[in-house]
Amino acid sequence: MSRRKTQDAIEFMARECVGNQLRLLDRVVTSIYEVELRPLKLTPSQMIILAITAREGRVRAVELSRALQMDASTVSRNVERMRARGWVEQAPGKDSRSRPLRLTARGEKVLEDAIVAWEGAQAKAVGFLGKEGVALLRRTTKSVKARTSAG
Repeated sequence: MSRRKTQDAIEFMARECVGNQLRLLDRVVTSIYEVELRPLKLTPSQMIILAITAREGRVRAVELSRALQMDASTVSRNVERMRARGWVEQAPGKDSRSRPLRLTARGEKVLEDAIVAWEGAQAKAVGFLGKEGVALLRRTTKSVKARTSAG
């Protein structure tokens, strides 16, 4: 490749890399949620784990990992921190191998408190992305989920 073509390719890569653009967007939007949730000593990942657990009543870590498209070790680390804080506990399962999680009363209170913080963060994120940006994000996420679950 000629020096000029290499320079053009580098320029294009630096400007147009989808992965870099997504990471930038992720950092900016995540920081909005982190700021709002920080007074509760809750991370955005922990908040959504609490929300899914509350919605499901009982959920296994592997199901959380699948639902969030999150590495199992990351889910486990978050769950262990949440258990240490008394937000979740292991519930009786269908058999001795099944160890679903459920919220504790303390976890329900944290999640209830998180709703107000989440609403503030959500409003800021929507303001930042705009309604069209949020709609595009939802469509894109839905498409990606369909493609990754089909494969």
